[in-house]
Amino acid sequence: MVSHRILALATALAGTTGGAEAEPLHLQRGVNGDLWNNWGSIAELQADPEALAVFPDWRRTVTPQMFAALAEEGFDFIRLPLDPGPALAYGPGPDQDRLIDGMRAAANLGLAAGLKVIIDLHPISRGEDIGGAESIVGDQFPAYVTLVGHIAARMSDLPADRVALELLNEPVFDCEGVFAGAPPKWPDMQARLHAAARKAAPDLTLILTGACWGQPEALVSLDPARIPDDNVLWTFHSYTPFAYTHQGAIWVDPPLRYLGDLPYPPSLMTPEVIAKATAASVARMAAAEGTADADLIARWVQDYADTPDSATTEEIATAAAWADAHGIPRSHLLLGEFGALHAIDGVNQPMEWYHAFLSDKVKAAEAAGIGWAVLSWDGGMGVAMPGDPDRRLSPDTCRALGLPCGN
Repeated sequence: MVSHRILALATALAGTTGGAEAEPLHLQRGVNGDLWNNWGSIAELQADPEALAVFPDWRRTVTPQMFAALAEEGFDFIRLPLDPGPALAYGPGPDQDRLIDGMRAAANLGLAAGLKVIIDLHPISRGEDIGGAESIVGDQFPAYVTLVGHIAARMSDLPADRVALELLNEPVFDCEGVFAGAPPKWPDMQARLHAAARKAAPDLTLILTGACWGQPEALVSLDPARIPDDNVLWTFHSYTPFAYTHQGAIWVDPPLRYLGDLPYPPSLMTPEVIAKATAASVARMAAAEGTADADLIARWVQDYADTPDSATTEEIATAAAWADAHGIPRSHLLLGEFGALHAIDGVNQPMEWYHAFLSDKVKAAEAAGIGWAVLSWDGGMGVAMPGDPDRRLSPDTCRALGLPCGN
């Protein structure tokens, strides 16, 4: 009997024509673009004639001058998060094609500014909705494979030396297969996605990742030989130390969403800072929920205080070691996301904390020979100066990222 592993390998090989002998894009310094301005459910988006009239909707708010500013500042690429959920929910037909044409138009904005572009298929969590991240790795996966092939075909004539297609951002499952010894699901699924995309777009660089939200440990759990294609990049994301990068984030569970005043690096956590941060975080949670688990908050704050400063860069070293072990050039790795929330509900953290964090990530990635894309361009994790009409970076942010605009 032919094993499941051999079948998966044969499927991957069948889709590598053209891409197997090519070199992937060389990506060095990038930024993640916007995802949504309108965060409605897919049903709400489809019910509003204007909501999806321009897709992605952030094309209404960006200008060619903004993209040109990125190139002038020293970025060589932009990663464009594009939600495939509405296209999946529509199914094949003119509505789906119209949304894919919007993805192509978004890519052309970056190309016109002289930037390389990652077309990042980036669903969001939508519970049981068709088109949400959960459904894509669940019962809608066969339809998603078909959609990815269709998107790849539509993008296949874009310049292969300037465009890459990322097949799925942060697969939101299979942590048991990565960390708990369960039979992994994602490797076979990714091989199917790769085969569909490679058949439709023989020359484009394809970007692959590990499961469980794209952690580097998930990348390490993969055997890259299962997809024998030289024209791929392997991506991972790094938000360590998480208590710093996501303090105050409304999309995370308590008590982290109520934590604040945690400086970077963790070695700045003196007893006085620990006491102040704990008290302020308890007060925020009590005000929002009517009660607060002071002991749990204190443990979170102390755990962060006990985090070594070196933890910030350990995940980059992990990914580099995996590449070395498999004979993958480090230039074929991509730190696709890193960032920190530094503006929360109008309350800004000291920017020196944020800049120190950016600098540590960038220096470690570049020392390892790994390209990077900071998250994000605008917003609470944004690198752009608030209110700047062209979303330019401050000189201090440029310096933290090692960009020439800081000189």
